[in-house]
Amino acid sequence: MTALQFFVFVALPITGMCYAILGALKLPLAERLQMDEAKVGGLVSSFGIMIGPIILAAGFLSDAIGRQGVWIGGSILVTAALILLSRVRKYPLAVVAVLLLSGGWAAMINVANPVMFMAFENPLTATNTGDFFFGLGAFLTPPGLAFLLRKFGYSWAISLLAGAAAFAAVLGFVIDIEPLPVGAAGEAEATESDSGFASLITDPVMLLCAFTLMLWAPLESATAAWSTTFVSDQAPDGEDKVQSKRIAEWTLSGFWMCFMGSRLLMAVYHQFFESPNPILEARITHIVLAALAIVAMTGLVRSKSRRLTIGFILFGGLLMGPFFPNLMAILLDHVPVEVSGRAVGIIFAGASIGWTLVPLLIGSIAKRTGDLHRGFRVAIVNAVLLLLLVIGHLVYANTNI
Repeated sequence: MTALQFFVFVALPITGMCYAILGALKLPLAERLQMDEAKVGGLVSSFGIMIGPIILAAGFLSDAIGRQGVWIGGSILVTAALILLSRVRKYPLAVVAVLLLSGGWAAMINVANPVMFMAFENPLTATNTGDFFFGLGAFLTPPGLAFLLRKFGYSWAISLLAGAAAFAAVLGFVIDIEPLPVGAAGEAEATESDSGFASLITDPVMLLCAFTLMLWAPLESATAAWSTTFVSDQAPDGEDKVQSKRIAEWTLSGFWMCFMGSRLLMAVYHQFFESPNPILEARITHIVLAALAIVAMTGLVRSKSRRLTIGFILFGGLLMGPFFPNLMAILLDHVPVEVSGRAVGIIFAGASIGWTLVPLLIGSIAKRTGDLHRGFRVAIVNAVLLLLLVIGHLVYANTNI
């Protein structure tokens, strides 16, 4: 095992925790702050607001001064956010905490993606393995947090998670995650890098990847954030509230289990059955996943049975797992390493638009109509647009070989 692979195996679960914690904390935080669905949607959207500018800035910084400082700074921001969440009693402070959380996570994830890409030889093995460990952290967060909440109470439970984020900063100090020694590139290479970035922002593949993640990210985040609500709302009359809450929590855990399991299967498949053209295969896989996502979102909207709803949530997890790693492999295989941080920043800046607007729209419609199923029709439209985009991505790639 190389030092980079060790970093992927240990640090990526912490970034998964940061991503999943808002969905896992939604119900206890809603009870603590007496939030309605519109405010819940506002919190989910708040997570997306900071990602765009912070991850883009982090990309410039990591390319210019090195990845280590960006990773450590992001870890410290996440730690501060979780400490604030552990003490929060008012909704505005919860929004501030979520903004800090998303900003810190954005900085960490900007570094994590190029690092995982360097850690393995096959691009799809690299991104799916790294994102499997990201998914592992996301999967363990809901049951882990539920256990900590029952054992230690709200404030101590969140404080313990803040300790995990602080450990991520320590990893940044002790493991070399730079592609080259900082300062090794000369002035000529820096000029070339600047020119490369100018080309990057007009590169059709770069822009297609950014628009693709803009449409995909809210499907993933909205399904995770509202899965517990879908399940809780369909609890049978007379069922014990504690039992209903646990079923909802374990459904969310099941979503993340399917999410990471499909990534592991994809990583193993590409490790042992290497394709002659893995990037083309990734594009074809996107079309299949986007088409099935329409089925999953439609099923969630139309389902009247809790068992069926749980099935569609788990099915959604299977679909959503490999989509982002394959997209990241397409992107990082395409761009020069000198601008990889900025490329990741651009793609996540696009994602932040979807992260911000779609959950806010879903929450607003759900509050106005009193029906989350109606609000989630937005996700169906989102999935249809995504399918059209990934078909266009494949057509462009095949006509510009």
